[in-house]
Amino acid sequence: MILPFPKGLRRPGWRVVGLALLTFTLNAVLSRVGAGEFEVLGIPVKTVSIMGAAIGVDENDQETLYFNCAQPGNRLFLLQVNAKSGKASQFSAPIGEGARSVIAGPDKSVYLGTWESGYLLKFDPHQPEKGLVSLGKPSATESYIWEFAVGADDRIYGCTYPQARLIRYDCKTGQSDDLGRLDQSEMYARSIAASTNGSLYIGIGTVRAQVVRFDPATGSRTRLLKEDQRPHGTALVSRAVDGRVYARINGNEFRCDGDLLTPVSGTPKTPPMTLNDGRTLTSFKATDDHVLYTLTTPKGRKQAKKAAFDGAGIRIFALAAGPNEHIYGSTALPLEVFDYSPQDKMLRHLGNSTGAEIYSFATDGNLLYACAYPRSYLTVYDPRKAWEFGEQRENNPRGIGYMGAGHLRPRATIIGPDGRVYVGSLAPYGEVGGALGIYDPKQDKVVENYRNIIPDQGISALCQDPATGRIFGGSSSEAGGGARPVAKECLTFAWNPKTRMKEWESAVVAGDHQVVALTAAHGKIFGVSHPSRTLFILDAKTWAVLGKIAVPFGAVHEVSLAYYPPHDSIYGLAHDSIFKVDPKTFAITEVARSKEPISCGIAVTQTGIYFGSMMRLVRWKW
Repeated sequence: MILPFPKGLRRPGWRVVGLALLTFTLNAVLSRVGAGEFEVLGIPVKTVSIMGAAIGVDENDQETLYFNCAQPGNRLFLLQVNAKSGKASQFSAPIGEGARSVIAGPDKSVYLGTWESGYLLKFDPHQPEKGLVSLGKPSATESYIWEFAVGADDRIYGCTYPQARLIRYDCKTGQSDDLGRLDQSEMYARSIAASTNGSLYIGIGTVRAQVVRFDPATGSRTRLLKEDQRPHGTALVSRAVDGRVYARINGNEFRCDGDLLTPVSGTPKTPPMTLNDGRTLTSFKATDDHVLYTLTTPKGRKQAKKAAFDGAGIRIFALAAGPNEHIYGSTALPLEVFDYSPQDKMLRHLGNSTGAEIYSFATDGNLLYACAYPRSYLTVYDPRKAWEFGEQRENNPRGIGYMGAGHLRPRATIIGPDGRVYVGSLAPYGEVGGALGIYDPKQDKVVENYRNIIPDQGISALCQDPATGRIFGGSSSEAGGGARPVAKECLTFAWNPKTRMKEWESAVVAGDHQVVALTAAHGKIFGVSHPSRTLFILDAKTWAVLGKIAVPFGAVHEVSLAYYPPHDSIYGLAHDSIFKVDPKTFAITEVARSKEPISCGIAVTQTGIYFGSMMRLVRWKW
């Protein structure tokens, strides 16, 4: 399909008109361009993220370890491991790809609270044939159950997001209750703990911290910080070895004494997970097919153990072309890096490089830079050397460090015309306004950081224009987690690396909230903004708007627009379509439509166009 600019566009549909007749109607009939084909290259990463562990029993009442295993892109599962024999069994969830919370209840069942769906799951060890059972949503409004605690009344309590609610489940009656909001403006009830005084304490944030005391006997709740004393951030509570609850607020520590917060010089340790024979579960992590865990005896002797599991694979989160035309990508929760070599058709799981998820990659042709959540942590990798992550000079990848204030999710990373690495990030939790950070490889440090280049907005896209030497950026009005947006629409801006100044900004597409992708070609800047799905074209010298045109194939994926010089074409990913833009005529062409869902991308090389399809790596071959 060719859609000549600047005529109006409509979302098209396929029509068969015969080989000898090809007509364009008022509805812009589509025809597939190109003779390529799609190829599923495999599942790069099959490990899991262990979100927590609990000690319980199995069907024979033998002591058992339970590992809460998340599989983003698939269903979570509970791994049951007999503490003596090491025998493992795996139980998949009916809903939810991950659970933040896991607890062994007073009824000896194991409970999990899912993320993204807010469901309560139950595993009864005496009825293993039932597996993990869904108990439904304790609160219709909530999508995260962050943590659990058992109250003095032997009921399970949980804290939630996005309305900072308290939920309760009665193990005897099977009744669940939504006990309402704990704060009328905050979104995160992030932590919960039960004290020997019979009360539950809940930590609230992210904009203004608070600690709430809940009395299970009376149902009363008390806010421990006065409104004019609430600092920025999130209060975190935990139960210590003395059975009391302690709170950490804005770097200060307190003991929760009834309705008072008593300042303390330090918080006692949290109680370890201890088996009946005195051994403690001191560490655990996952490989591709095993959970590796350590049990430590009362005398301090460490026992290394492992339990096998069958992983289905986890979702690819970010993708990019790197040195030697290899394709690099990463997963999230856990963050695992992989690469694909088109030359030998080798797909390799490389390992972890700290953080929870890589948001963006950039390459100078020899080295690969990656920037990760949280706080935009930058690493550099040399593919010519063995993988051994660390922060020392000899490590590879080598952790460089955090980009600075205003950085949380590094949505865009590029190499600038000056050879420096530019990182644009979305706003931190509880705040508005992101930042642009600059790392200089020659000085081997972050040399500049600019907060609020676009006031009250984060940076969601970057590109550099070789003709002018300028860096162009796009913003997002999205606020950091727990905060509410201030800006009404996103902007596009030009930054001069020599003068270190913003030279221009404009709301190119009025009313849109985010610039999702930018690229440069022929002295022009091509970008896409949401939710209107508008492709806009700017003159890189004058900043004049040369055109705006609706992308007819669906929503364009974030960071999924790239100029490929050998074809003199811009390629992009929209919904499940690959499309291209002619940088001279601005005509949009659908290259191919994938049967595999496109979930992230894009990487363009001489061997094709690569994208993530949930947990699979897929290529469209030229």
